Order: sequence, then structure tokens, then C-alpha cells
Amino acid sequence: MAIVQNPITGRSSGTYAGAVFATQFGKNVLRSKPVSVSVSQSNASKLARQKFKALAQAVKELSPALNTFFTSKDFNMPVTSYIIGQAYDRAVSGVLDNVTIDYEQILLPTDSLRLGENLYCSRLEGEVQCTINQPAVENLIGSDNTIDIACYNATTGKLVGIRTGLAAAAGSCDFESTLIGATDVMKFYAKPSKIVKFKASSELAEGVF
Repeated sequence: MAIVQNPITGRSSGTYAGAVFATQFGKNVLRSKPVSVSVSQSNASKLARQKFKALAQAVKELSPALNTFFTSKDFNMPVTSYIIGQAYDRAVSGVLDNVTIDYEQILLPTDSLRLGENLYCSRLEGEVQCTINQPAVENLIGSDNTIDIACYNATTGKLVGIRTGLAAAAGSCDFESTLIGATDVMKFYAKPSKIVKFKASSELAEGVF
């Protein structure tokens, strides 16, 4: 059903036969309905869809950390869309019905700040710990700045936890979780809470153990 209110100056919406009525930028517009789209069922197309779906799910698991570290202004597009586009070629492999994700390749650091060199990671019983070199970190980001840290299991693709607004003076932060296996590869991602002068807002450090 179409709704038309004064078709010269009013509001139009809805559909009629093969037409679609709408209002755009304050003007009434009339478009033809899109034709049906045939989705390719070739093996190559199916594989591409499976790869995209698997990567999108993996990035969704990371999204709380991504949305802590970045905003759409950093990339001029939604954060998850940017990460998927960047990671697709390097993080996804496999064949039809057997797609694999290299979780270590989803999010790569750009640490020109060299913040990661001053974050020391260790594994304790039932937890992992990130120790902060306070003098060095404060020198890099400013004594009044803080850092945001995410702990990520790069073996299983599970986000363990996030700490935000952590002062270098805190010395360390611990993550306790059943998501941490004894031999799992654990990653810490860290970023200054506030932009550091002369450094890109998307600067990201990494610690791995």
C-alpha cells in the first residue's frame, strides 16, 4: 500500500505495483522495485561466503575491545567493517566446509609508540598478568594519561577481559578466567586512553606470551 500526502510538497511512502514511493532530502521520489538477485551457488562463491561469515563471527567476539580502542572516525567506516576488510586475506584460510581462522592475525599492532616493549606478560596459576613499566610508560604517554588493555586468547578466539583507564602507577593488571588454557597463546592489546600528541589515535601495542 502506498501513502501519498500532497504529492507536490507532502510525504510519500510505500509501494504500488512495481514502484516504490519515498521521501529523500525533503523531496518525493519514485523508484522502480529492484529486480530479484540470483545468488551464485558456485563452490568459489560458497567458500567466499563461508570465509566472510567465519571472520565476521571472530571479529564480533573481539568487538568489545575494538570499540574500546577505536571509533569509526579512526577509519571513516564502522570499526568492525574495517577490521574484517584488513584481516580477510591474512587471517582466513581453508577449503569449502572447512574454513579456519588464524586468530593471531585478526588484529595487528601499529606500535610506533613502543608501548608494547614496556608491558610484560606472565602466566600464573589460573590467571594471566600484564606488568607495566611505570616510568617508561608514563614517559611515553604522559603521567596524567592512562591505558586500556584487553586480554585475548589467540588459540580459541575468545576475549578474556578488558581493563580501561588503568594508570601506569597501578603496576599491573590480572585476568582470571576459565577461558585461559595452560598452553593457549595469550595476547595483550593496549592503547593509551587519550590520544598522545603527534601519534595517530589508532596506535595499538601488543604483548604476546
